[in-house]
Amino acid sequence: MNGFEAVHDVHESRIFTLIARSGWLVTGLLHIIIGALAVAVAFGDRSVRPDEVGAFETIAAAPLGSVLLVAVIVSLVGLGAWMLADAILNGGPMRRWTSGVASAAQGLVYLALAVPPAILLFGGDLQSGRTSRALSAFLLDSVAGAVLLVLIGVGIAVGGVYFVIKGLRRRFSWELRPMTERRGRAVRALGAVGYVARGIAFLLLAGLIIVEAIELDPEDVTGLAGALGALRRGFLGEFWLASIGVGLIIYGIYGFARARLAKI
Repeated sequence: MNGFEAVHDVHESRIFTLIARSGWLVTGLLHIIIGALAVAVAFGDRSVRPDEVGAFETIAAAPLGSVLLVAVIVSLVGLGAWMLADAILNGGPMRRWTSGVASAAQGLVYLALAVPPAILLFGGDLQSGRTSRALSAFLLDSVAGAVLLVLIGVGIAVGGVYFVIKGLRRRFSWELRPMTERRGRAVRALGAVGYVARGIAFLLLAGLIIVEAIELDPEDVTGLAGALGALRRGFLGEFWLASIGVGLIIYGIYGFARARLAKI
């Protein structure tokens, strides 16, 4: 058995696919928590931060938080590894190389997403806003760093536009197994609203990063929580923030559906 066949056998194994599906379940849960935190901020709660760190801290604070963090880490690492294996298999003669690149990129994102809960599990402090400001200050200390920060913002913006288009044009149906007509309509409606909300959140984050990079001011570069906080201070900010929060919750519900219905 060569390496390609070994990867294929692992990729198609029942245990591995179950763990991968649990990873989509976890990402759905994270978006539901982030969306709920965004709604809370929209209604005046300043004690929470609507981002991945806030979601992981919420999970850690729950009963059996350490057990839940372990489950989250295993699920995200499993999904990341499954996506990387999928990228290798995409190198075969029947798959497009662009699909392999996309799978590899998503796999790395899921693996990176498993790092914060691991830090919490071992007693670390994530301090998302402080870390973002420190990294931004380091990059903005030079012209090359500022350019890199702008490019990061542009990359996030491209991802945001992609998600918005994916939602509006419903270019996610291929992710799902065939369903009954009624269930299909419901799941596609969840996906459409959820992807658009996720894309808008990405665009807000990208705008914050680019503006602060141009102004050479790292103090407001505080990640997704900072971007949503800036939105709240704008015209009808509470309404827009609550709307995005609800949209992220809907995307999380779609993640639950995808965990069950995804083509694997």
